[in-house]
Amino acid sequence: MSSDPWALAASQRQRRQWRYWPWGWIALVASIAAWACMAAMVFLVAASIGMPGDGDHAMQATRVPMLVTLLLAAVAITSCLIAGPLALRLARQSGAAIFALVLLSVLLLLSGLPLLGLMA
Repeated sequence: MSSDPWALAASQRQRRQWRYWPWGWIALVASIAAWACMAAMVFLVAASIGMPGDGDHAMQATRVPMLVTLLLAAVAITSCLIAGPLALRLARQSGAAIFALVLLSVLLLLSGLPLLGLMA
């Protein structure tokens, strides 16, 4: 380690470069990716419904793409939930972050409403 204070300050500035990333846009892209994963999941579920008497061949054929889509959706939702509040806290594209969080809450509300019907 160097005892030079300017070198120490430069290394600390270099470590904090993530503060200047466009967190609002990252949250918005992640929210749109979560919506795209939801649309892909709808198509995969529709494709997995086979003919009566076919067995579960259609479900087995779409099992891996469904799991990949579910994993991508989980990553997109988690990244939106991290990047959105971070953008609001650091004041980086706050409007995009608010819009991303609203889109994500609508997505979670639409996917959670059928679950409430199952509990009743």
